[in-house]
Amino acid sequence: MTSQIKELPEAIACRGISVRTTNNAEISHDTAKLGRLWQKFYQNHAGELPEGEDIYGVYHNYESDDLAGAFDVVASWKVASEQDAQSESDSVANASNVVTVDIPAGKYLVFSEEGYMPNTVMNAWESAWEYFNTPDCEHTRTFNVDFEHYIGGNLEYGQVDVYIGIE
Repeated sequence: MTSQIKELPEAIACRGISVRTTNNAEISHDTAKLGRLWQKFYQNHAGELPEGEDIYGVYHNYESDDLAGAFDVVASWKVASEQDAQSESDSVANASNVVTVDIPAGKYLVFSEEGYMPNTVMNAWESAWEYFNTPDCEHTRTFNVDFEHYIGGNLEYGQVDVYIGIE
């Protein structure tokens, strides 16, 4: 696992499908929603994307911190702009299920992993949680927007960068 600070120079507009969940809900198979979200995304949207298109998992609308509060997750793809996202939604057959979310410009601490999904992304998140829960942690999470960037759009094997928004 590697981590580094990256400055995102401009916002990234994304379109995708969303669920609201908590980390506690994700512990139990009966209440977990993220696996089903990604399965639905893969079945209904990933095949419509150009080969090798990057995929984003956007975490936003945090109720509080990562221990207690609910948050939204959007399994998504990048669109050129907010305006393009809106015009695209008009042409998507199941547009009522598709939402638009912006990843804001700003400073992020990035945790990178490579391997088989979903273990690779879970390992990246574990590294992030461990880092932010150490007593001598140098950075403070914003709990505004965090995101997963699946490089090359491979949801089975590949590299994922988990971007955690920091002050």
